[in-house]
Amino acid sequence: MTLKAAVVGARRSRQGTGEWVARDLARGGVEVAAIVGTTPASRTEAQSTLRSRYGIEARAYASLSELLAKEEVDLVAICSPPEAHFAQLQEAARAGCHAFCEKPLVWWEGLLDEAEEALAGRVAALLQEFSARGRVLALNCQWPFTLGGFYELHPGVRDQPVERFEMRLSPTRTGQAALLDSASHPLSMLYAILGPSVEGVYQPRVSFEGPERRFMTCEFVYRHAGGETAARVSLEQHPEPPRPAGYAINGRWVNRRIQLPTYSLSFEAEGRIVALSDPLTAAVADFLVRLRAGTPTETAPVLAGALHLQRLVRAARLAEETS
Repeated sequence: MTLKAAVVGARRSRQGTGEWVARDLARGGVEVAAIVGTTPASRTEAQSTLRSRYGIEARAYASLSELLAKEEVDLVAICSPPEAHFAQLQEAARAGCHAFCEKPLVWWEGLLDEAEEALAGRVAALLQEFSARGRVLALNCQWPFTLGGFYELHPGVRDQPVERFEMRLSPTRTGQAALLDSASHPLSMLYAILGPSVEGVYQPRVSFEGPERRFMTCEFVYRHAGGETAARVSLEQHPEPPRPAGYAINGRWVNRRIQLPTYSLSFEAEGRIVALSDPLTAAVADFLVRLRAGTPTETAPVLAGALHLQRLVRAARLAEETS
């Protein structure tokens, strides 16, 4: 039986991934039956793009609630702005749908002032809604799917204790917003490399440089079952693609290269280059494998990621207030 999907935010605006998620769902054998767009113009544009580029014929709706009232779908891909995620995830869960959600999982005005216990309770209740219906909730974390390329370039690092992890990213925004857009990437990498944290991110420190806080550094300690790992995330505003990015484990760096217009990806390190498969395609494929196999949602990284993100963006707010 063919799975049917809805995509919220299927038009690629700013740095959205909705168009490509729809593409990869279709390539994975899913019927992308419907989309959600906020305006008539955005809905028409998204439909036209999906039709001309990927042969996807999707009906369009103004809201997820309207779509779910009129369509029977098996899964919802949520690629909307962060502030919309929580309510849309609740709608998907109550409709008995699986969900593939863009990062961050949840965000809303006032979240930084919410007690961690209260935030944990709200996220846990959301996860329980999916679990009770036997549905999978996955966060779109792509970077862990590049680790094979990293270890191909630095095979000796694989068996070393991870003492230090560093990441360079180029968000389109600055300040707290830049960390909100970016922090889920290093957090997902730390979880993939080191496993669950024992006490989460510890001693986060944020500093800014340059005009309008264009350059940001976020440092923290990641405590896990094997000990502690120092983490450093460097962010530099970069409005236009291709955006520089890369990471290092124990000081061994890889830098991402993007060849436009084909969007071919590779890693470069110390004069060597290795081609990369599209990590978004891999993330969507992994979600579909787990969905079809009935694999339960990994609740620990989802819950921890929401709490850790709150701590890091709080540190950015404090740095803004005191700088």
